[in-house]
Amino acid sequence: MEFDPDRLRAIVGALGGVAVYGLVLAGAPDRAALRELLIRLACATPAAVILAVFFVKAALPVIPWTPLREAYLFGFIVGAFSWELLPLLFRVVKRRATERAEKL
Repeated sequence: MEFDPDRLRAIVGALGGVAVYGLVLAGAPDRAALRELLIRLACATPAAVILAVFFVKAALPVIPWTPLREAYLFGFIVGAFSWELLPLLFRVVKRRATERAEKL
């Protein structure tokens, strides 16, 4: 089975982003317990990898700035910010789905 190189680059970038996210959490002044930190990272890692793999092909052509159309960078951004932004994204998707359902 062949694997798309852009998707692999996005996975590597996402793992790097999650690592930076973990370092930021570990260095925060209100340090959470080690157990809570590890649970957050254990959840953030597969979430970031899954998002990066599935969205890299759709997102790269849409990015308006050519230097930012790099799979590594996209994966890194997804890895660093997705765990904090996912709840916001879920609210937006849920609201739009409700609006569309009301129109039907």
